[in-house]
Order: sequence, then C-alpha cells, then structure tokens
Amino acid sequence: MEKPPFVDDISVKNALTGILIRSPVVSGILKEIITPKLPYNVSMVSAADIPGRKFCSVGQNSGQAASQIESGGDFSIPIFPEKELSWYGQPVAMLLGPDPERLGELSEQCQVLVEAADETQETGEEGEANPAGPEGGKKVIIERRYSTGPVMEAFEKADLIVEGRYNTGLEAPWPSDPLGAIAIPGPDGGITIHTSTQWPGHVCSSVAQCLGIKGSQVEVEVSRLEIHLDGKIWAPSLLACQASVGARQRNKPVRLILKRDEDFLFSPKSAGSEIFLESALNKQGAILGTRLKITVDFGAHGIFAREILDRSALSALGAYSHGSIDLEGQGITSQIPPAVPTAGFGLVQGFFAAERHASKIADSLGIDPAEWRKNFFLRKGRKLPIGIDLKNPPLEELIDSVEAMGDYRRKWAAYELLRKNRREAASAENLSYEALRGIGLSLAYQGNSLLYDHRAPKAPEEGVELTLEKDGTLEIRTALPWGDNQLSVWREIASKTLGVETVRIVTKAEAPKTVPESGPACLSRSINIITELVEKACIAIRKQRFRDPLPITVHRYYRSSRVQPWADNQQARPKGTGYVGPEGYGLYAGLEEKIDENALGCLSWGAAVVEVVVDTATYLPFVRGIWLSIDGGTIQSEERAKKSICASATQALSWAMQEDVQYENGRIDPRRVRDYPVLPDYSPPITVDFLWSEGKSRGIGELPFALIPAAFAQALSQAMDCHFCHYPITSPDIWKAAQQFSAGAGP
Repeated sequence: MEKPPFVDDISVKNALTGILIRSPVVSGILKEIITPKLPYNVSMVSAADIPGRKFCSVGQNSGQAASQIESGGDFSIPIFPEKELSWYGQPVAMLLGPDPERLGELSEQCQVLVEAADETQETGEEGEANPAGPEGGKKVIIERRYSTGPVMEAFEKADLIVEGRYNTGLEAPWPSDPLGAIAIPGPDGGITIHTSTQWPGHVCSSVAQCLGIKGSQVEVEVSRLEIHLDGKIWAPSLLACQASVGARQRNKPVRLILKRDEDFLFSPKSAGSEIFLESALNKQGAILGTRLKITVDFGAHGIFAREILDRSALSALGAYSHGSIDLEGQGITSQIPPAVPTAGFGLVQGFFAAERHASKIADSLGIDPAEWRKNFFLRKGRKLPIGIDLKNPPLEELIDSVEAMGDYRRKWAAYELLRKNRREAASAENLSYEALRGIGLSLAYQGNSLLYDHRAPKAPEEGVELTLEKDGTLEIRTALPWGDNQLSVWREIASKTLGVETVRIVTKAEAPKTVPESGPACLSRSINIITELVEKACIAIRKQRFRDPLPITVHRYYRSSRVQPWADNQQARPKGTGYVGPEGYGLYAGLEEKIDENALGCLSWGAAVVEVVVDTATYLPFVRGIWLSIDGGTIQSEERAKKSICASATQALSWAMQEDVQYENGRIDPRRVRDYPVLPDYSPPITVDFLWSEGKSRGIGELPFALIPAAFAQALSQAMDCHFCHYPITSPDIWKAAQQFSAGAGP
C-alpha cells in the first residue's frame, strides 16, 4: 500500500502561505501588532479572528472556558494569545498571502508592542523587551504526595544511607518530516486538514472547537509520519487550528509549514526533570525506606502534566522493593515552549534516576550492580506503588541473558579491578596514557497505554471497524496513523484467522462517516490495543461468516479499566485548587482521579548492557557495544522488531551522550540549529535478543530510551571512577571528572 505524501509535498490549487509572527519576549502583555502597508492580497490573522474557542486543549477540560483551563493537570494553549505572552517565539499572529518570498519580507517588517517590566516597549523580530529567564517565570501547577509508612523509622535503623540527585536534559524530538498543516475550506462550512499527526481525533476536535463547527464537518487526512518520538501528539493540532482560522477568514486553502530553523528554535522540547532519591539500607543491602522528590518542568503550559508526573514518579522507584516510601512530586511551568511528552511520557526520566540510584547503591556496598538487582527486584505477587499487580516479571532471566550476551560478569570484574588499581595509585599518569573502560547494566519496563483519559468530554469511543467484502478483501477502518509494521501484523492476523490475503486500510478521508476514532498513536497503542481490537474483530467475523452472507461488518471498541491509583494516603491535585478527595483519595478539580489498569497491567520488560572506552587523549567516549534482552510477549515479526529496537537504541544513545537543548534567558542560540546533533557520529554494534513468553504482543519501542541512558552513565561512571548523575554526558563532563580525579577529589 502506497505511503501518503509528506505534508509539504501536498500541492493545493490557489493555496495561500501562512507565516507566523512570533513573540520577541519570553513574557509580557501583548499590546498591539503593527504591520507595514499590506498589499490587497495579504492579510493578518490574530486572536480576534478566531470564531470559536481560542485555546487548543488536551484532556477533560477541552470544552471549558479559558477561565476554567487550569484543572485536572491538563492545560490549554492559546491558538493566538489575546494578551499574555508565555515564551519567546510564541505565535501571536499569522500573515497570509500567495507569494511566500514577499510574505517573508513583510513579516520581518512587522512590529510587536509588548508591555514588559511595567513599561510598554516596541520591538521587532530582534527586539529586546527585558526578557526574563525561565527561572523568573516558574510556577507550581500540580503536585503529587504519596506515603506508605514510617519512613523516618527506616532511616533511624539504617546501616547505610545512599542519596543522589539525577537530572535529565532537554532533547528536541526533531522529526525527519516537516511539522505543518494545510487547511482547505469546504463549500458547506466544513474543512479538510492535512497534517502529520499522531492523534487525528485530537486535530479534528481542536479544529471543530476553534471554528465553532461540528466534528463531523472536519476531515483529517494524515500525511506521511516518520520517526516522531511523540513530538507530534499535540503540536500539529495547534498548527491545524492556526491554519484553519486563516482558511476561514480568506475562504481559501492555507499552507502553514514550519521551516527547519523555525521548528528547532520555537517548537516544543522534552520535559526536563530533577529527581532526588535517598534510600536507607540494612547491612545486606535491602532498602528499608526511600525518600523521593521530583520536579518536572513542563515549559509554558502543562500539557499531559499529571500523566508525565505520575509516570516519572512511578518509574523513579524502578522495579525494586523500597520498603517504606515517601514521595513528593511537583510539576512546574517556566518561560520556554510547552513540553511534549517524548518517548515514554516520563518513564525515561524516571528510570534514569532509578537505575543510576540502584548502581550507586551497589557501588556503595562494593558489589556487582547486576547482583544487587537480582537480590532486590520486585517479585511476582507484589504491586507497583501506583497499585497495579505485577505478573511474573522475568527480571532474573533478562539479567542472565544480557549478561551472557555482553560477557558482562567478566568485563565488570576486570574493569572494576582496573578502577581500584587507579584509585590506589592516585597517579595522573595512569589517566594520561591508558584507555579507560567501563560497563553498565540497567532494567526497565514499558506499559501499553495512557494512565489517564485525555479525551475531550463526550468524545466518541475509541475502536476499529472491519468489513470482509464479497471479493475476500478485508477492510480495516481506523483513524490511527499506521505504518508498515502495523499493516504487516494486521495482515498476518487476517491470514491466520480468516485466510484472507488482501487487507486494505480505509482512512477517514475515504469514508469519513464510517471510520471510528482510534485514539493517539503513542506508547505502542497501535501494536497492542488496536491490534488486539483487530484480532477480536477478525475472530467475530470468522464466527459469523458461516451463517451470514458477505459483506460482514464488525465493530470493536476499547474499554478502559478504571481503578484508584496510589493506594495509600495519596493526594494529587493542581496547585491552588481545594483538596476535596474522600477517604484520602486525590481528586482533580472535583473529578475522581482514576487510571486505566490496562496501561500497566501487562508490562514489557527489558535489560541492557552498554560497554564504553574513553580515549584519555581526547576524553571522547566510544561505545564498544550495546546488548538488549527484551520480553515483549508474542513477537509477530522478529526481524521488524529488531530493526525497531536498533533504531530506538541509536536515538537513545544520542540522547545519553550528546543531545541537550540549552536555553539562555528563554532562548536558544540560533547557531545551534546547524550543529545540534541528531544521531551519533557512528553506530555501535547492537545485539537484541527476545525472551519469548506466552501472551499477546506488547509494546517494546520505548524500552531502549528507558534503558540505555542509565547503562551508558554507569559504564562511564566505572571508567572514570565518578558518579555521573545526569544525561547527556558530554566530553567536557568527562574531562572535568578526569581533572577532579587527578586533583585527588576521588569519585
């Protein structure tokens, strides 16, 4: 089946180009936008031209007024701000015209009047209006409190206390395909949107609310969607709303496609985090109690705030028994672009902290980190702190498998001996001439859906529709963006269940009234939830085909299993709202807080080993190999699964060793556009082995992101005899560690 075109390759007759006019300050009050004298065929669109709701939202507050937006931890972003400016580069208006080159010249002449620092200033594209840094605009928007028992007693009884502060940088989920939207008005007041989005249903509902029309009047055609790293789950909806307002104003198609520089400088990045862990241990190394404090920076608006905060908190405890737990978490906003979830929705940041902390504990005890993990991981019959039962986690098998693949035991013992020898010698010459070696191991798990329901009120049920036609063709109707992997799996299911060889995907653009909403394409929902629905529908058709004539049509919908999370003394609420939960349960703005048990009820597990060598002449790390052992249930195609894991592992390594977006006074240095590294300069050998187990297929795509940064950091920590507690870890970080060791600072 032919792939759809990229959004910028779509040609539309008589289409106007849209160019965004952006805020020149990180915060302030918008007073006026002054344009040069515009030609007759050029116009400007701003907040005043939006006929419907002026915000693009995610979550249960999607239909609320602007004054009610801060509820439930799901926040809204102005399509164009009416007054308040929240970050540098925020779109404040859009110029529309037929000539892109002339439009660019006019946009550079636009001026923005901004009130900042108690005075009105006139600024242009490069103007200064007393910009405040991100620290100046920080605000707590959501909190999590959780406690399971007498943590203070655990610390009073402790034989050893280990603590660490773990930080993750900001990465740019820079897609290989353009970020943009095309809006084409229809004759009946409807509109068609072309965009590369992970969530067509969200684009549809956002545009409908923005224009004040019915959702049935909006058609979304998903253009080609390449590797997105979850950076296209809500951002395309905002662009689609902006393009739609222009198309409605001019009654002509509008193409709003971001340039690469513009995308990097002003588009959302990942959520930054700082996680503090302090554990009390007995002589055997068992954790008696743990204190955990988490801060997640969501940028200017807290999109998916409670989802990411809770996933970060949960994964920061890892897969280990912690005894008593005292958890404090908070989400803050700051004056940088709103964050996107990126791979794992917070699991990556949390597992980095959990696995670095586990290795630090083992280091403090003087034992192999793999052995400590084997002794103290959660066993079958235990619960995750959020309240979900664990179902036979195969962690010992995974550790044994990945140890054997990477020859971990022998290498760890040899490199540990070299480290101790260097420490005893305490000689700078030893660091100057011999290569430094280290090896690290980590564990992680992945769920298969979102914890919370982020759909708008009265949103349609998520599902699929299958029709077996008279000619033997199976038609699958789904709004979910699909790729070759999903299509291949669905074909295999159709062939196995129905004996069907021809499978056709029907999109909403082809049959807008009969394609159900299928939810967002994230957290491996397409390979788990939607694939399970396809399989159930095929089985239902098989039962009917011997008694009913063709064609046969079957619908199957996803039913979430809602349970109360954080079973003990939990409190979770947006900052500033009253806590009104009965019996200790946390509520969001008066709505009972529940999670989907299916999101964590059937986990995928993984273990990774990373080996590094550090050249002491350049202090550049070289990764000698990456080994991954993964339990993802039934693997439909081992070849495709390995390719997916290897691609994710390469990207995860880039996050671990080089990718870091730096904001200074709320801005990115424009020179970083050309030298920002997207992938490593080389591809290390990557070996993947699957621990085959019974049960349905489970998502595995996020596991390398949760595994590799911590294993890489541990390998470098052993090589340099220094506890690295952040990523990315760059050459200057390694050089600094070497200088500290040479100066006698020690690990």
